Amino acid sequence: MAWYYVVSIVALVLTFFAGVILSLKSAGNSPKIKTLLLDADGTLLDFDRSEQAALRETFEALCFPFDSRAYDVYHKNNDACWKALERGEITREELKVQRFRRTFEELGIDGDLVLATKTYEGNLSKHAFPFAGAEQTCRRLGKRYDLYIVTNGLKHVQAARMAKTEIPNLVKGIYISEDVGFAKPSPEFFDKIFADHPDLKRKETMIVGDSLSGDILGGNNAEIMTCWVNRNGQPRPEGLRIDVEISDVTELERVI
Repeated sequence: MAWYYVVSIVALVLTFFAGVILSLKSAGNSPKIKTLLLDADGTLLDFDRSEQAALRETFEALCFPFDSRAYDVYHKNNDACWKALERGEITREELKVQRFRRTFEELGIDGDLVLATKTYEGNLSKHAFPFAGAEQTCRRLGKRYDLYIVTNGLKHVQAARMAKTEIPNLVKGIYISEDVGFAKPSPEFFDKIFADHPDLKRKETMIVGDSLSGDILGGNNAEIMTCWVNRNGQPRPEGLRIDVEISDVTELERVI
């Protein structure tokens, strides 16, 4: 029976080396990532927390009753308006007013839309809450990759919020849709980044974000790699290319 054990050992050794060779070959064929485009809200920053704090302060300043229903109604309308902006159905100025018009109509509030918008934007600018480990992850990733922030939002609001974190010191640039002139998922948003940095290559670039309609579709449109931050364990949709899926940005280091 000695020959049987010899054959078995040889077979195991051959299988092991075949696996190693296959892994090396696969790694050699995999695109090398050099640049990470990191979404801000929902990826690095807890926007829901900022939104709720800012909305509470706004309603209290305007003497409107605020409760969980008021927040849920605004959150729904704000999300719908931003998605409409991503699809090119409304302008940024229309978004500012429509989200409060819809909210006030549902809540039966007779309020000044312009004043509500101005007050809310001022309050939102004061709040930025990085997810646990997000800044530390950016610090480590910045030693290996070129990092850029890519965010849909109002320039003065996003810039002020970012300044309250360590993130601006950990990345090479911040791209805000209002400043760029286009919003994710528009290809033109990403064209601006590559035009500003001719050395960046699309095949070596990955976008990391939580929004399927903004980040992942935007990555598909820009023909770059995509990483979906799926915080809530949603089912993977059809029709979108998702190269990597994680539940939190702190997982990024071990999957790329």
